[in-house]
Amino acid sequence: MLKYKSNSSSLDVLVCSRYQPCFLNRQLINLMSTLGVRDCVFERKQREAVAQLDAILTDPVKAHEALDLMASSRENANVLKDMLTCDYKPDEEPYLSMMLQTFRAMHLQELRSRTRIFVQNGQATMGCLDETGTLEYGQVFVQYSGSRCHLPDNTSPLFSGSRYTIVESKVVVAKNPCLHPGDMRVLKAVDVPALHHMVDCIVFPAKGKRPHPDECSGSDLDGDVYIVCWDADLIPPRQVPPMDCIPAPPKFSDNDVTIEDIEEYFVDHIMNDTLGVICHAHVAFADKEPNKAMSNSCKELARLASIAVDFSKTGVADEIPRSLCVKEYPDFMEKENRPTSESRVLGMLYRQVKDIAPPTAAIKSFTREVTKLSYDPAMEVEGFEKYIDKAFLYRTQYDKKLGNLMDYYGIKTESEIINGCIMKMARFFDRKRNTEEISFAVRSLRKEAKAWFNQIEPLQPLKRKCMRKHQHGIM
Repeated sequence: MLKYKSNSSSLDVLVCSRYQPCFLNRQLINLMSTLGVRDCVFERKQREAVAQLDAILTDPVKAHEALDLMASSRENANVLKDMLTCDYKPDEEPYLSMMLQTFRAMHLQELRSRTRIFVQNGQATMGCLDETGTLEYGQVFVQYSGSRCHLPDNTSPLFSGSRYTIVESKVVVAKNPCLHPGDMRVLKAVDVPALHHMVDCIVFPAKGKRPHPDECSGSDLDGDVYIVCWDADLIPPRQVPPMDCIPAPPKFSDNDVTIEDIEEYFVDHIMNDTLGVICHAHVAFADKEPNKAMSNSCKELARLASIAVDFSKTGVADEIPRSLCVKEYPDFMEKENRPTSESRVLGMLYRQVKDIAPPTAAIKSFTREVTKLSYDPAMEVEGFEKYIDKAFLYRTQYDKKLGNLMDYYGIKTESEIINGCIMKMARFFDRKRNTEEISFAVRSLRKEAKAWFNQIEPLQPLKRKCMRKHQHGIM
């Protein structure tokens, strides 16, 4: 298949497979509830998630586990895990405590605003094709990194990145956005020795009447990320046939594309980008209708969503009829100045965390006195005094540049921007869209600040002493 004529023979790798945590969201919960998963299961999962987040503020082992499992930024998580390994206490060391508070606050906020519940027995992962031809239709191969071995009390999983585990059970597979009950597939994960080199991805069969990725919201294998869950309590007891995702025929132009055509397309895309509106309406109707996501209203919204997803490719816009415009929102959607009503399972989950997860949680700040009390003499290296003035100058420059970044993005606290756990941003930025950009800016600043110190030649002996302390577990 020739998509474009090009003289380039280079191959660019945008992303590779890696461990990514699995979270439920409102769409997934709506579909699971529609397909027979009991409400008490979601309530229990949320209670477990809240208890885990509470424990990280005082328990070093729980904090290490949570960072291993749930942290989106491995770089920042590794710094905190190193501190925990070196016996720093989450409720004593100011920097560690501040970071863990921010981590907890953001995840609690996401429980309230998105019903984003962490699931340990699951993973968000890329999909790929079984090129060996071994898997049959209805089968998948799933192998994840890190050992999740429980202690005898079955409460504390310990992790090691050196082990791989193959899943051999039923798994539920979906891809966001997923609005039709048929978008959620229950498949059988099996062991295939020929695929043991495939880690942190889901391998789909090349056999069958219809590709499993296409059954999941009309997906394909071009880098799409799937939610894969093997938690027995979350496997739906029934399934429905997948929705027929027949794409609308794209608009073609017989003439060469001009700048005016591109401008018109850009404006058209902005005016007709209705996917978010459709998804919000689907959540509201699925909560209100007796048949939940199986109702005619939700099925029609799912069909419209499949058109909206492909709008950027086809140029074909959908149109939401008046009958599918939401007149009353469930309380968990927090629509101010709009009629609201108490809802079912999503409303119960929302009301359970509403009071413990305010929209913007306050992070406990440490006073100068508390910081002095937590000062660690073991961090001192002989001869450091003569570099204090230079270090203070560099620290001031760093603070100024970091403050400029915070002001630009509208981020309130240093722990948010450093940790990547951003609670709130300026209204013209979006956390989902700009988090990676912010993370890159912080990494660049950190690299620049290190270069300031590295250019001081007399510091080299001091650095070697620091390395020796680090190797002996002091730092």
